[in-house]
Amino acid sequence: MERRELTIKETQQISLEILHTVAEICEEQHLRYALIYGTLIGVVRHHGYIPWDDDVDIMMPRPDYDKLLVYLKDHIQEYPHLQIFNRDECPEYPYMITRISDDRYVIEMANEKPFGMGVFIDIYPYDGLGKTKDEAIKYGLKGDRLSSLCYQSTRKHFAIETTTSPIRKIAKLPVYLYAKLRGKDCFQDKLEQLARVKDYDDSEYVGCVIWLSWGEKDIFPREWFDETIMMPFDKYEFRVPKEYDRVLRHEYGDYMKLPPEKDRVGHHFFKVYKKVE
Repeated sequence: MERRELTIKETQQISLEILHTVAEICEEQHLRYALIYGTLIGVVRHHGYIPWDDDVDIMMPRPDYDKLLVYLKDHIQEYPHLQIFNRDECPEYPYMITRISDDRYVIEMANEKPFGMGVFIDIYPYDGLGKTKDEAIKYGLKGDRLSSLCYQSTRKHFAIETTTSPIRKIAKLPVYLYAKLRGKDCFQDKLEQLARVKDYDDSEYVGCVIWLSWGEKDIFPREWFDETIMMPFDKYEFRVPKEYDRVLRHEYGDYMKLPPEKDRVGHHFFKVYKKVE
C-alpha cells in the first residue's frame, strides 16, 4: 500500500498536541517556558500557526530545561507515543537542542540520515550570555560558529539550502568539508562545554548558545523573558514573553508584515508519513 504524505495542516495538529502535553508538564512542575521564533509570530499575527510553518519552537531557561529532561526521563512511560530526542537519548541525533517526537509518525529529511524521529517540537535551552551586550555577542558567536559546523557535519551531501549571503555561499563548501572531516561529536563536545558556563538568572543577556543561528538577533535582554502571559494559539493557550513585541521586533523587524508569496514556505525540508502498523 502506497504511503500518503501528511499535509502541513495535519502535521501542525500533531505537533500542537505535543506542545500541549509539554506545556501542561511545565505548568504542573512549575517550569518556565515561552513560545519563541516563528511560533511566537504565529500567536501574535495568526492566533495559531503561521499557515506555512512546519514546526513548533519553545524556549526554556537552562535550569528549567534541565529539570524538564530529568522529569521526562523518569516519567516518559506516562506519555504514550512521546519520545525524547537529544544527544543523551539518541547518539545519532545531530543537534544539541531537545526535540519531543510522536513515534506514530516518521519524517524523511531531504539531506539528513534517518534516526527514527517522528513529528516533533523544538525545545531551545536559553543560557546566560553575560552582563554586557559586547560580552554576550562575543560569547554567543562562538556557539553560532560551532553549531553551524555541527549542522554541516551531519548533512548527507553539500547543499546551499537557506544560505543567502554571497560570502557565506562561497565559504560554505570549505566549511562543509572541514566539518565532515572533524565529525559531529567534536562540535557537540565543544558546544556542551559552552552550555551552562554563564548562569541564566545572573546574566543580563540570554540566548540559545548551542544554536545561535541568527547571531546578534538571537541575543536578548533577559528581562524580556522574566514575565510571561497566556495567549491563544489554535484551540489552546500557551505562555509567551510579556515583552513579545520587543522580542519579535528585535529578531524580525516588522513581523506583522507578511513575507512575499515566494517565501511562504517551511524551512525544514522534510516529508511526514504515518507509520504502517
